[in-house]
Amino acid sequence: MISACPDGFHTVAVSDFKALEPHRAAWDRLAWHAPQQLPNLLPAWAEACFRSGLGPNERWMCCFAYSEGRLAGVLPVIVAPHPLLGERWPLLRTANRQSPSGDIVLSADRAPDVLRALLAELGRQVPTHVSLELKAVRRNSPVRTALEGGAHGYIPHGDTPAMLSRLDVTGSFEAYMASLGKMRRNVRIGRKRLESRGRVSVEMRRGSDARADFMPEFLALEASGWKGRNGTAMLNDPASAAFHTALVENFAAQGRLEWHMIRVDGRLVAAGIGVRCGSALMLPKYAFDEDFSDCMPGSLLTEEIFRDVFSRPEIEEVNHMSYSESDRLWHMSSDSYATLHLVRRSAVTLLMRLPRLVAQSAYRVYVQPRIPAVVKEAHRKFQRRGGRRPPRINACGDVLQS
Repeated sequence: MISACPDGFHTVAVSDFKALEPHRAAWDRLAWHAPQQLPNLLPAWAEACFRSGLGPNERWMCCFAYSEGRLAGVLPVIVAPHPLLGERWPLLRTANRQSPSGDIVLSADRAPDVLRALLAELGRQVPTHVSLELKAVRRNSPVRTALEGGAHGYIPHGDTPAMLSRLDVTGSFEAYMASLGKMRRNVRIGRKRLESRGRVSVEMRRGSDARADFMPEFLALEASGWKGRNGTAMLNDPASAAFHTALVENFAAQGRLEWHMIRVDGRLVAAGIGVRCGSALMLPKYAFDEDFSDCMPGSLLTEEIFRDVFSRPEIEEVNHMSYSESDRLWHMSSDSYATLHLVRRSAVTLLMRLPRLVAQSAYRVYVQPRIPAVVKEAHRKFQRRGGRRPPRINACGDVLQS
């Protein structure tokens, strides 16, 4: 159903893949050139969420806003029952549980008007929703500009921003490596150790060479070590395995998938997934063989990836959408992300949603910074028990088992 809006926009909402198809090409173009440069903005990512990333009793819907026949914004939404109020008062979000971000694409020149039109359509389609969550919205996102003056019918609430790692790769790889100091020396030692184990080969597959049929080998590598023992590998979680497999298939079909790998005498010892959006390369998952841990295979793979992307003029940024100690050692910079919640202005929604969000923010702002360092260190040691690795964390404080 197409709706007309006062600002000259026409909006349409779809909830099946056949109805989605006519909008897909325009959505892809708008997202590819968006300032955030995040792959989750693309329809290939959203479709993986819709097909394989939904939880029990969840459904999806996508709202589109057009102006003078041109697509101006897209709002993909997952509709989930409220844990207490059920399906009558659902919670909406723009990302599934496995996605690091739920930022959305809006035309930057009219972002407030576009978002207003999309929210109006959302209200028509799901009039009793409690709130809308937009996970890890980037600092340069038009969504932030659109919400500066508020949102009609909603109370915006933002979590404390998190700084997530990124690397500008427009300069010289040699100059970058020269700045790493001890890390550069450690990688050189690791390479010598790896070369002593056999013939080392590095593969950077992209375009038609990056096919989805490598995914089973990657999943097996990830599950072979500590992630498999701790039950955090994708193969231990059918929902995660299905979602990431769909993601790989979708990006491979468009030539936007990359596989990065190191082998020793043909044996896979490290591998990572890369997905493209515009001039950015996102690295959502990696894995390595623990039998080669003394050779630092993860760091060696990182070096090879950076060597490759510094040589490619079409790539300007590598984005992990997380932060970790290794990112600091690699001298990665960061950018600000914040999860935004739009809580509808009604007695029921304000009572059932806003107090919890305020309490969570208060904990992050006032309690977490005051936790003694000795307690934090004890917690980190507890996380490492039994050979567990320190986790990477995303903008929502979620553990990323990468």
